[in-house]
Amino acid sequence: MKEKKFAFVLLHYKNIKDTIECMESIKKLKRQKDAAIIVVDNHTLNKNEITKIKEYTDDIILLKDNVGFAKGNNAGCEYAINNYHPDFLCVMNNDIVIQQNNFLEEIEACYQKTEFDMMGPKIITDDGESVNPFPVYETKEEVEERIRYHEKLNRIYQSSILRELLKIYMKVKSIFKKHVPLENGKESKYDIALHGCAIIFSKKYYKKYKDIFYKETFLYHEEEFLNYRKNRDHLISYYDSKLEVFHKEGSSLNEKFQNNNYKKLIFRNKEVLNSLYLLKEIMDNDKQI
Repeated sequence: MKEKKFAFVLLHYKNIKDTIECMESIKKLKRQKDAAIIVVDNHTLNKNEITKIKEYTDDIILLKDNVGFAKGNNAGCEYAINNYHPDFLCVMNNDIVIQQNNFLEEIEACYQKTEFDMMGPKIITDDGESVNPFPVYETKEEVEERIRYHEKLNRIYQSSILRELLKIYMKVKSIFKKHVPLENGKESKYDIALHGCAIIFSKKYYKKYKDIFYKETFLYHEEEFLNYRKNRDHLISYYDSKLEVFHKEGSSLNEKFQNNNYKKLIFRNKEVLNSLYLLKEIMDNDKQI
């Protein structure tokens, strides 16, 4: 198989419309022939949807189960490395749209300047704000505090009365809470945490690790594990404000739960807790991951 300089790994879950739009945006890039597209399906595609994806790429990985974010992306990255030996792995959620025509050239220019292990673009959301650089929990104390918070939420979710009281509280809070625009994204920076929905990894990075992401998580807080690896192994992480993508955040979960906010909150809280427990264990033991 022919080598490609770039490999896009797109993790698909349920929302075929977003996956198609993401691939279309990649196909419109300058030098798109230098890029492979690998779609990893977390056990949701039907035959008709597979046919639609094959209009854009033959590289489809059909997983037998929904293995979550880290394992799904790791499967796609392993396939990309073995088949295309790319200089850059562009790992993106399927609800990302690239609107910057010279996206690939900007990646190369950034690497020539920084020699990054991992790099993140400006990630624009519906409110027009960037989520990069991404705030993470860096200390054990912060992680322990968040664990206590989510354990408390878990207890609240078990009671219908407490759930209703929480709903009322959140509505009242939203009325009086003043929206403060994020200041993220204005300046390019080294040594920062990156949002997991769109990260570019260099060959320098993937030669160091068997797995691109820490494989024991299912969903949420992958950024903390990458940040822990960055700090422990002294990796070069860079946020490039010149590189830009649009993120339709949460569309896959909305599709999964059909906009049932209560079920979505229960699911999210459970997976957040599982990830935080793992992160605390790793920090407690100073484990290499």
